[in-house]
Amino acid sequence: MNSPSFSARDLSWTPKPGVADESTVLFVATAGDDDVATVAGTDGLDVVRVASLDAVSTALADRVVDCVVHVTGPDVPAVTATVETVRDVSGTPYVLYAGDPEMATVDAVLMQSGTAYVPRRGSDAAARLLSQVRRLTSERSLRQALELRERALDQATVGITVADADESLVFVNEGFERLTGYDADEALGDNCRFLQGEDTAEETVAEIRAAIDAGEPVSTVIRNYRRDGTPFWNQLDITPVEDGSGTVTHYFGFQKDVTERLELQERLRDRNERLDEFAEVVSHDLRGPLSVAQGYLEALDGDQADAAGAALDRMERLIEDVLTLAREGRSRAETERVSLETVATRAWTTAETGSLDVALGDGLGTVEADPERLQTLFENLFRNAVDHATGATTVRVEATTDGFAVVDDGTGIDPAVADSLFEQGVTTDDEGTGFGLAIVATVAEAHGWSVTAVPQDGARFEVDCAGGA
Repeated sequence: MNSPSFSARDLSWTPKPGVADESTVLFVATAGDDDVATVAGTDGLDVVRVASLDAVSTALADRVVDCVVHVTGPDVPAVTATVETVRDVSGTPYVLYAGDPEMATVDAVLMQSGTAYVPRRGSDAAARLLSQVRRLTSERSLRQALELRERALDQATVGITVADADESLVFVNEGFERLTGYDADEALGDNCRFLQGEDTAEETVAEIRAAIDAGEPVSTVIRNYRRDGTPFWNQLDITPVEDGSGTVTHYFGFQKDVTERLELQERLRDRNERLDEFAEVVSHDLRGPLSVAQGYLEALDGDQADAAGAALDRMERLIEDVLTLAREGRSRAETERVSLETVATRAWTTAETGSLDVALGDGLGTVEADPERLQTLFENLFRNAVDHATGATTVRVEATTDGFAVVDDGTGIDPAVADSLFEQGVTTDDEGTGFGLAIVATVAEAHGWSVTAVPQDGARFEVDCAGGA
């Protein structure tokens, strides 16, 4: 990809590599060399000495070497052969440390990339060698860090851009090219506005403009167009980058195609609206003849009339439960901080609780919830206790580590059915609708919570709010 590096525009964009604990220096030198010993005694350097070409190759293959220093002398390989051996294995920096080499030898060394020559003359020769080693290892670390970050930017699955202070693009990664269809050469130097088109919302553009003018980050979804004219929804995040004085010098941008996600959300909204309409229509159409039938039954007596009345009552509860289930499952809950004690008390007054008593534990606290939908959850748990907790006298609401629990002192839950109780239509009572606990699970899911039936002496339903609070 043909695009400039950040450092070509502004040195403040030069990535700074992490500081390594030690740099490994491979010395090609004779044993007992005083200058090698001086460098080896320096903190932060791990010195390895070899004296043959095979040993050079092996050392470079077996470990990460940050610099090779060739100290000429007896029983040491020739300079040219050593440089070739190093370059055959890696691009590790190479330093020739020699007293009075032939200039042709020095020229041959310096013609290679990543090489240096330090004359071995004067009392400060070892210090100059150490300085050169430090410089080369630092440059190598910096270069490796830059290469890594460039690969990471280019291989990222999202589009990444950098614009300068006048909002002209100075860098785009390959993800941007794939996303938009524009090559780097076409995009660099332009403002990203070239991605906008006829259906790009003016209010969204104004939102971005206002954030940039204020020097603030912005995250939004905007209608953009690819090079071939294809529209797509772009999740755009822009962050201003400041220098040491607080002046904005660049803008860092992320782009991601979220068209499929938004289209799916729209389809889900349409489906939920149709389901709501269907449930309302069915409810209305069923309640009319249901009311007529209940009216006729009021004039009749006898066991058969009572049985028919009970069946019609159950049908009415089924209609109401189906409607509730449709409403509660339509979308994620809009939440606020609410008191569990307040909502549970209100639910107890509206639910059909019969002769059961309610006990509220200490420290119920608050949760992030939709108050109306949370009340529906409590109402259905209370009604479940009335319908199914044989022998129960009290329902207790108590705090747990991650939420709350509703517990009764009835016969408890059969472990064999505990995992299936929240499925629609599942009931342990012939008179039940099988939707009450399904409504509880749906309300919990809408909040990002989970609910569990715990088999024990007395039924216990635990609501974990950790994921939604």
